[in-house]
Amino acid sequence: MKTARFVSVLAIAVCISLLLTAANTLNPSPIARGYSQMTYDSNSGKVVLYGGQIGAWQAPNSLSYDTWLFDPITKVWVEKSPPTSPGGSGGGDMTFNSKADRSILSVYADDFSAMQTWAYNANADEWTRLQDWPGDIMVGQRIVYDSESDRIIMFGGFTLTDYSFVDETWVYDYNTDTWTNMQTKVHPTGRNYVGMVYDSKVDRVVVWGDWNKNYNPSLDSSVWTYDYNTNTWQEIKQKKNGPAVRDYQSLAYDAKADKIIMYGGYDYGNDETWVYDLGTNTWQKMQTAQNPGALSRYSMVYAKSANKTVLFGGQVGPAYYNYMGETWLYNLKRNTWTNALLGD
Repeated sequence: MKTARFVSVLAIAVCISLLLTAANTLNPSPIARGYSQMTYDSNSGKVVLYGGQIGAWQAPNSLSYDTWLFDPITKVWVEKSPPTSPGGSGGGDMTFNSKADRSILSVYADDFSAMQTWAYNANADEWTRLQDWPGDIMVGQRIVYDSESDRIIMFGGFTLTDYSFVDETWVYDYNTDTWTNMQTKVHPTGRNYVGMVYDSKVDRVVVWGDWNKNYNPSLDSSVWTYDYNTNTWQEIKQKKNGPAVRDYQSLAYDAKADKIIMYGGYDYGNDETWVYDLGTNTWQKMQTAQNPGALSRYSMVYAKSANKTVLFGGQVGPAYYNYMGETWLYNLKRNTWTNALLGD
C-alpha cells in the first residue's frame, strides 16, 4: 500500500511539473526576481511589471530592465519593447494614475545620481522621464495614487547616502510635474519595504509594517492612515490577535470587498495571509489550502477586472537572492491561492 501511494504521489508530481513546463513554453513569463515594481492599470485591465533584482546586490547583470503586462483574466504575460527604459530597476515602487492613464514609477538612477520619476503609457508602450524627486538616493519607499485628490503620495524609504530611514511624506502632482514635501507634524517613524495602499472608500492612504534587525515586539504594529486633504496622519492601535509586525511585505486593497490583503514578509520570508478591515480595525488570519510559499520582497496588487489579488516573484525563504518567478492569484471570496499557470 505504501509503495502504491508513493507511486501515485510521484505520478501527480510529474504531471504537475510537465504542465508547468508546457505552460511556460507556450506562455513565457518574467524570470525569477525580487524587488520588482508592479501596479494595476485599471484603464487597460492589465498588471504592469517593471525591472527587479535577479542576482546579488550590485553584482554584474544583477538587475533586469524589462517591462511586462499581465492579463489577470487570461493569465498571460506579454513582454513589451519600449524604446527607452528607466534606470535603477529594483527597490523602488510603482502606482497607477487613472486620470493621466499612466503608471508612475519612483526608482534610483543606475549611477545613483538621482531619484528618478517615470511614467509608462501602456497603450503606446512608452516610458517618459518626469521630474526627479529632490531628496537623497533611497530604496524601499512606497507610493500610491490618491484618486480623490489626483495626487501620488510617497512615504518612507532607506537612504543609500547616510543609511537612514526616511519619515517624510511627499506628494507628486502629475499635472504640474512637481514634488512637494508635506512636512506633517505627526507621522509614522522612518521605515522602508513596508505595505502601503490607498483605500478609495474612505479616501485614506494606509500604511502597515515596521523594521528592526531583531524584530523586537515593541515595534510599531499600528496601522497609520494619511488624509491628503487635511495633511494629517492618524495612528490606529492594533487590537489583539493581529499579525506580528514585519517588513518586506506588500498590501493590496480589494476594492470590491473593501478589505486589505497582506501576505508573507520578514527578512526570512513567511507564508501567512491576513485580511484587514479598516472600518472595524480588525485583522483576520486566513487559513488557505495552498499558498505561494515563504516569501519576502515580492510584488502584489489587486486586479479589479478579475477581482483577484496578483502576486509575482519574491525571495524564497532566508537564502538571499533565491528568487522565484511564479505568478499567484488570491480569491478573497473563496479564500484560495492559485498558481496562474495551473488555472482555477
